[in-house]
Amino acid sequence: MNEKYLVGLIGPETLEVAESDSLHPVHLDLKACTAVEIRYDFFDESAWKDLSKRVRNVAPGKLQIGTIRLKRDGGTFPDAREIERPDLWAEILAGSEVPEWLDLERDCLHNYETLDKLATSRKVRILVSEHNFARIPSDAELEQFAKDVKRFKAPGLKIAAMSNSTDDCSRLYKFIRKNAKKFQLFSAFGMGDTGKTSRLWSLKEGANLTYGAIGRAHAPGQIDIYTMGLIMDQWDSFQSEDDIFAFLAKFQ
Repeated sequence: MNEKYLVGLIGPETLEVAESDSLHPVHLDLKACTAVEIRYDFFDESAWKDLSKRVRNVAPGKLQIGTIRLKRDGGTFPDAREIERPDLWAEILAGSEVPEWLDLERDCLHNYETLDKLATSRKVRILVSEHNFARIPSDAELEQFAKDVKRFKAPGLKIAAMSNSTDDCSRLYKFIRKNAKKFQLFSAFGMGDTGKTSRLWSLKEGANLTYGAIGRAHAPGQIDIYTMGLIMDQWDSFQSEDDIFAFLAKFQ
C-alpha cells in the first residue's frame, strides 16, 4: 500500500487529442497520472477491444482500470443492458492488451464470479465500487460494504459518496484506517464541495487510490489532475486537510 495511485479518466476526447497531437497539453495531465481509468461507457462499443492498447500508446507504464459504468452509478451505459456486460467484458479481455483492473459496481456483485473467471484468465483483478450521490453512509453501512467485498475475495474497494458538511468525511477516514490494508487497491473519498479535499487527504489516512479530472470534471467536486499532481509532488509539506484546502483555494 506504499504507492499512491492518481487516476485520470480517459474518454474519447482525451484519447483522440493525445493520439493526434504529441504537443497537446493533455500529455502533461497524462504524465501527472500514475494510473488511468478507461471509461468504456463513453466510447462506441466497436472500439472497446482495442482501447487498452491505444491508451498504453499515449500513457505507457500507467496502471489501467477498465470501467463500464451504469447510468444509475453515474455512467452512461444503460441500466437495462446490464445483462449484456459479461459478453462485453469477454470482448475487452480478448484484446491484445487489457487493463490490469476492471471495476464492478457493488450492486452488481451477482456478476462477480462470472467476471472473476473471465478476468483471472488474463491476470486481471477486480475493484468493487460504490457511488452514493446522496450522502456518506453510516459506519455500519461502510463496514457492511467491506464485508461484502471481502466475502467475494475481491482485491480492490472503492467508495465515492456525497459529502454534505465539512466534517462528513470523518466517517470515511475512520473506514480507511480500519480497512485499507485488507485490499490491494483502496479508495474512499467524498464528492461535492465539502468532499473535495478528501480526494487527497484520504491518501494521508491510508487509501492508495484517488481520482482526478483530465479536462472537464465528470463527478461533483473533482479536481483537475495537474493540480492534484502538484500537491502529491509536495506531499510531505501538507500536514492537515486545511493545508490542502488553502492550496486549492489558490487555483479557484
